[in-house]
Amino acid sequence: MKRVFVDMDGVLCDFFGAFQNVREKDPNFKFPQSRIGFFKNLEPMPNAIESFNKLKEHYDVWILTRPSFKNISCFNEKAEWVLEHLGFDILEKTIMCGDKSLVKGDYLIDDNGQNGQPEFEGEWIEFASDKFPDWTSVIDYLIPIT
Repeated sequence: MKRVFVDMDGVLCDFFGAFQNVREKDPNFKFPQSRIGFFKNLEPMPNAIESFNKLKEHYDVWILTRPSFKNISCFNEKAEWVLEHLGFDILEKTIMCGDKSLVKGDYLIDDNGQNGQPEFEGEWIEFASDKFPDWTSVIDYLIPIT
């Protein structure tokens, strides 16, 4: 079975909406992600949970996320988010890594290209790009109608 890795921030969870919300309230707060509770309380992206679960029907699906080194509690908070929204079975399939090119798989769904994504050995599906603007486009690509 082919393996798919899914990023969290900006793909499964609305990192940028929460970031912007904090910055609007306090424009001088340069790194909102350094605040305790930031990652645990992120909202899911539209259709993310349903799409993730649909991918599980066709692929070996894992989470591959880069932790924030400005907030070491994010390791626990990201794990808590996964447990709450996706369950224990996915918590066991969660990898936190600073360089995503080190992980082996067939697909990587990620919105950021600054942490080894372009060097990932499989296909990088660039989420929030022109080709893959949302979860519907990703699902249509990975699970074509037969």
